[in-house]
This record gives sequence, structure tokens and C-alpha cells, in this order.
Amino acid sequence: MTLHSWHLFAVACVTGVALTACTSTNPSLPNEAKPVASDPQSRARVHTELAALYYQQGSMKTALDELATATKIDPQYAPAYSMLGLVYMQLGEQGPADTNFQKAVALAPNDPDIRNNYGLFLCDTRQYQKGLTQLDAALVNPLYNTPVRALDNAARCAQDMGDASLASRYRQRAARYGAVVETSSQKLQ
Repeated sequence: MTLHSWHLFAVACVTGVALTACTSTNPSLPNEAKPVASDPQSRARVHTELAALYYQQGSMKTALDELATATKIDPQYAPAYSMLGLVYMQLGEQGPADTNFQKAVALAPNDPDIRNNYGLFLCDTRQYQKGLTQLDAALVNPLYNTPVRALDNAARCAQDMGDASLASRYRQRAARYGAVVETSSQKLQ
């Protein structure tokens, strides 16, 4: 056997052992005779998380590829559509952004992160009332981990809409969490 053939044989053996280890059954669990495979939602989540990393790095094409994979694996995985909305928003493609945010909201109407993302998009596209409605929907969820983010977005949206009083109320609510939300004029200084 040549060195090259030996190397290929070794790689094949290692790969075979690794695959066997990944798909072996657990004899300690009753009624489990099939190999354990990850569920579609978990796989879609991994691809969506990868897309978010590519998005943060500015690699929109790769992010879109990962999200296409995520939605193909699990067409009901709402966070993938929300992430698609963010990517298209960043690319300046309002139609596809809006369509994907709407699909995400339809699939997970109580997800505050999705409502926050959609609200941000709507405010950025000068649909202020609709945006504030989405942001308020995020804020009514008592399990929302990052309400300051939605409050910050709502304060900026209200300010951009020309309602300084409403913006002030959102900033006051954010201050209860210890956050300081700047007004648009403060950011320019």
C-alpha cells in the first residue's frame, strides 16, 4: 500500500468511526433503535446563528445563503425570517425585508425580538405608527429579556416622528432599567 493510499485509508477509517459515534444508538434508553438525528428546528437555529455572525461581519451574501438553508430545513422557523428581514434591511431592499418580517411575525406573534426588529425596520422606513405598534407589542411581553432595546428604538422612532413628549416617556421608561437613551439631537453633538 502506498503512502497516499494509506493516508486515504486512515482518513476513511477515522471518518467512519466518527460517523458511527455520531449516529450510534444509546442502549440505555428504551424503545430507541434508530440513530439520533438533530431536529429540523435545531439545525435551522444553527444556520440562523451562523447567518447572524456573517451579518455582523458584513458578509450579507453568506448570511443569505445560511438563511436559505435554515428556511429550507425548517420553513416554520420564525427567527430565520426575522434575520432575513434584517439582512434585506441592511441591503436597502425594503420589499423583501418587509415580507420576511411579516412572515416572522405571523409564525411567532409573541416573540418580542421579532417584534422589535420589525418595529425598527418600520420606523427606519418612516412608518412610525406601525413601528411603534410593533415595539409596544414587544414591550408588553413580560418575558422580554431586553426591553431597553425596544424602548430605545421606540424613543428614537417617536423623536423622528416629531413627538418629543412620547419620546421622553419612552426614555423615562428606559431609565427605570438604568439605561440612558439619547435623543437624535444629542447623538449629533
